[in-house]
Amino acid sequence: MEAEVAVDSVSKRFGDTVAVDGISFEVYRGEIFTLLGPSGCGKTTTLRIIAGLEKPDTGRVYIGGRDVTDLPPQKRDVCLVFQEYAVFPHMNVFENIAFGLKVRRIPSNDLRKRVVEVAETLGLTDYLNSRAGRVGLSEQQKIALARCMVVEPRVLLLDEPLTLVDAKTRERMRRELREIQRRIGITMLYVTHDQLEALMLSDRIAVMNRGRLVQIGTPIEIYDNPQSLFVAQFIGSPTMNFIEGVLKKYGGNLFLERDDFKMPLDAIAKYYDLEQLVDREVVIGFRPEDSSIDAKGALEGSIELIEVVGDKLALHIKVLKDVVVKVYTSIYEDVAAGSKVRISLNPGKVHVFDKTSGRKPLPIGGEHGIP
Repeated sequence: MEAEVAVDSVSKRFGDTVAVDGISFEVYRGEIFTLLGPSGCGKTTTLRIIAGLEKPDTGRVYIGGRDVTDLPPQKRDVCLVFQEYAVFPHMNVFENIAFGLKVRRIPSNDLRKRVVEVAETLGLTDYLNSRAGRVGLSEQQKIALARCMVVEPRVLLLDEPLTLVDAKTRERMRRELREIQRRIGITMLYVTHDQLEALMLSDRIAVMNRGRLVQIGTPIEIYDNPQSLFVAQFIGSPTMNFIEGVLKKYGGNLFLERDDFKMPLDAIAKYYDLEQLVDREVVIGFRPEDSSIDAKGALEGSIELIEVVGDKLALHIKVLKDVVVKVYTSIYEDVAAGSKVRISLNPGKVHVFDKTSGRKPLPIGGEHGIP
């Protein structure tokens, strides 16, 4: 696929703080590519470097195959939608959308045509004569988006654009943004700390932590196959279940061992090369939906809490004195708080991480996708 944006070995420091640490990635034409991570991970700094608002200390930035590292923002053929929408409140919506076209001295007939078309695409037609400062936050976000779209940039950059609206509006606008992007085919580079937003919107996600890219993949790849303990902990709601221990081998069989607790891992060893982790501290992770109540299960515990979650029950099960895991089961399951149960895990969905490095062992016969 053709790269619309390429970031090559880019680093940026602010004093003693390393904001971006030698990252490289490509954004393909026509996709929504999301930089996802916690506050302070470097995602907004990366976006600002691409936009030309910050200069990298090292590395190069390419847009449309052209090296733009030393070019000013207005010559990069990108447009940035900030978290604060920054509409011109004294202008009406039409004038706000048309602002960039006027700066470019676009003829008035063409200007009006383009503004009307973009307004129709974003559902702003009825607001064109309204003062921008008097419309709602969701409409202001659309105005900021329209102001970028109307100048037809090669790449649209969005920095946490839905943060200021309420949850219900945010859900609707995520859907609308995705539909608009699909309809016009523009390339979007999106920044957010909200993993649900990233999973719902993106074609691909780059997870960042402490200035580095820790994994790039599709939403399904990131969710189903986290390649580090950080990604496993950061992605998913509810969070993944984790059990720590030492990986032991007895008589050719592998176990997770902790005090008097012993969990067989042979079924999991069919998927990962666990021999390299023998006698090392490891963390086993599995999602609630990848476990079930089963009389033959490898884990045993007592039910501490039962929650109704739609058509399922979420069981909080204590398996160790300081470890409670969450397991989903049918709402019709005959269970009660305080009762003993056994838990079966889907071995192909269990994740093993080296506790020290936080990394995953290589899968049997393959390579994982850590950049």
